[in-house]
Amino acid sequence: MSQPSPYTPGEIAHEVPGRADHLDRVADLLAAMSARQRLAGRVHVFVGPRGVGKTSLLREAQRQAEAVGHETLFVTAGHGDLVTTLVEAIGLGPLRWQPQSVGARLRELGISVGVPGARVEATFGGGDDPTVVRRLEDLLRTTAREVAEQDAAGTVLFVDELQSADRDGLRALAYVWQHLQADPDGVPLALVCAGLGHTEDVVTDAASFAERFAYRQVGSLEEAATREALSAPATALGVTWETAALTEVVRRTQGYPYFVQVHGDGVWRAADRPDPGSTLTRAHVEVAREGVAEDLEALYRSRWAKASPSEQRFLAAMSASADETVRRGDIADALGVATGALGMARRALMDKGLVEVAGHGRLRFTVPGFREFVRESADVEGLR
Repeated sequence: MSQPSPYTPGEIAHEVPGRADHLDRVADLLAAMSARQRLAGRVHVFVGPRGVGKTSLLREAQRQAEAVGHETLFVTAGHGDLVTTLVEAIGLGPLRWQPQSVGARLRELGISVGVPGARVEATFGGGDDPTVVRRLEDLLRTTAREVAEQDAAGTVLFVDELQSADRDGLRALAYVWQHLQADPDGVPLALVCAGLGHTEDVVTDAASFAERFAYRQVGSLEEAATREALSAPATALGVTWETAALTEVVRRTQGYPYFVQVHGDGVWRAADRPDPGSTLTRAHVEVAREGVAEDLEALYRSRWAKASPSEQRFLAAMSASADETVRRGDIADALGVATGALGMARRALMDKGLVEVAGHGRLRFTVPGFREFVRESADVEGLR
C-alpha cells in the first residue's frame, strides 16, 4: 500500500521536535495556575519568523493543556477586532459547560448565541473605553471561575498572529490583564500567544505598561532536532532514512521547519509513497531536488510579490550586503535617503514577515535563501 506523505508542507505539525523547552514553560505556567487557582499573571508570547512552527507549537500546547484537564479557546488575531474575536470564542466555547453567569455577561456585551454560533451585536469602542474593558474583564473572570466549578483545571486562551491584532483590542486586553493581576485569586486563567518577531513592538505601541508579556524566541531547529523532525514521521509509518540521505537533507534545510516539510515531502514522493519496511535513500533525495527547488522558488516568488515596489527596492538594497545582518544605515545609503525615511517600509516588511530585527539597528531576511532570490530578482527587474 502507498502511504500518504507525513510531511505535507504548510500543515499543522502534530510533532514539534526541538520545542520541548517552550512546551515545558507553558506546562509549568498552567500547573502553577491550576494548583493555586489563580490567574497566570505572566503572558507567554512565542515570537519568530513565518515557517518556524509557531502555530504548531501553540496547537501542541493546547493539546497538552486539554490532556491534563484544562478547557481552552484558540483564536487567530487579524480577522476582525480582537475583543470581538475573543468574545465570540467565549460565546461558542463555554456554552458547552452551560455556565449561567457567562450567558448573562455575554448578553451584557451584546452577544446572541444561536446556530451556528455567536454573533456580536455590540460595536466596541477603543482600547481605553472603560465599559468595554470592565465588561471584558468581568466576562473573563466569570468564565474562568465557572469553568473551574465544572472541575476543569483552568481556562487557557491561545491567541495566534498577535502582531495582526488591532491596536485598540491589544490595549483593551492589556488593561484587562493588568486589572486581573490586581485580584488574581479564584481566577484560574492563562493567556498564551504567538506572533512575528516584532510582536513586542506592536504590543508596546498599543500599551506601554504591558510589561507582564514575556517573549520567547522560536527559531530554526538544531541539527539533532532537524534529524528528529525528518526521521520521526517516517519511522511512525515503518519507513527509515538512509544515513547519507538524512544528513544531506538536514544540510539543505538549514533547520528551517518549513523547509524540513518541503524536502521531506519531496523525498517521500520521489520514493513513490513508500510502504512500511522501505528506506529513503540518497538517490531519492537527488530525484526530489528539482521539485523541491520549484517549491522553494514558488515560496520566494510569493513573498517577493507581497512587497510593494518601494519595499522591493528596500529588499534589493538589503540583499546587496555581503553580511547576513544589514545595518539600517547601509540600506539608507544604498537608497540615497535618510535613515528615518525607512520607517514605513521597514515596518511593512516586518508585518509581512519578510525581514526581522537582528540586533540594534540591524535587519535580516527571515527565510534562508531569500536574499539570493532577491538579488537575482533585483538584477532582472533593474532595481539596482
